[in-house]
Parts: sequence; structure tokens; C-alpha cells
Amino acid sequence: MNLGGGVFKKRLNNNQHRSIILAKGGKNWIYEYLFAKKDREDIENDELLAFRLLAKSYAGLTQPKIGQLLVNGDFVEICNDKKKEI
Repeated sequence: MNLGGGVFKKRLNNNQHRSIILAKGGKNWIYEYLFAKKDREDIENDELLAFRLLAKSYAGLTQPKIGQLLVNGDFVEICNDKKKEI
């Protein structure tokens, strides 16, 4: 579900969990926050605004900077079947 401003909500594990995903220029997807539906129904409006600001700042990241964040361990890459080059 598109929440606007580069923020998306995805249902996981047979609708038991939610993930807040931030898009970086349509090229990278950053899983920012995961929560169980049983623990909370949704994020609050102030959290959504903060996620939008974070998505906007991530949009300015270059591929070399993302590569450095991965090397430093600040970001962790989640791969589907095979590792992609950054």
C-alpha cells in the first residue's frame, strides 16, 4: 500500500505482520520498520511524517554512498536468490 512520499506498507506472514518500506528513487527499497499486527494496528500520523522525511533524505543517497553504508554495516542487504551489484 502506497502511503505517499516514498513510504509503503506491506503485509507479511499471512497478514500477521506489517513492514514500513522506504523507496529510494524507485531503485532501492529500504525496510525501515517491522511490527506485528497483534501489537499495534497501524503507525501514527507523526510517525508517517517522520518516515516521509526519512524517505526524502534516502532519495539523495548515491549508489556509492549506499555501498559504503552496506560495507559499514549501517545497511544490510536482503537478497532474493542472488546478490546484486551496487
